[in-house]
Amino acid sequence: MRILFFSIVLIILTSCSKEQRTNRKLDGEWNATVFMGYTPNSDESYTFTFNKDKDGEGTGTVKEVDGFYTDVYGMQYFIKNDRLTMIIDQDALVFTISSMTNRKITLIDTYDETTILEKK
Repeated sequence: MRILFFSIVLIILTSCSKEQRTNRKLDGEWNATVFMGYTPNSDESYTFTFNKDKDGEGTGTVKEVDGFYTDVYGMQYFIKNDRLTMIIDQDALVFTISSMTNRKITLIDTYDETTILEKK
């Protein structure tokens, strides 16, 4: 009886996929302290908002502020096998999730450039 109980508990605890766990951590608003290898100036910012929808997928926005203008882009995103893919204006940005905590994410793009996001 104990073995069955512990087996059920173990299944429940491990049933949440890695993509789901990553998606839960990603949910919310993040500022880019480094964006694609570039450190924004004091009058520039990149803010990413992720809204999880389901297992490893979601929608959100990317807000770019550059001194004189502000642009906001809608996006869809997907998490699969330690990769974060963002679809913005029909363009796909693919990042490898190098490291991730509840407060900081380090991403590496296909050109080997680093993006660092910090939770707001």
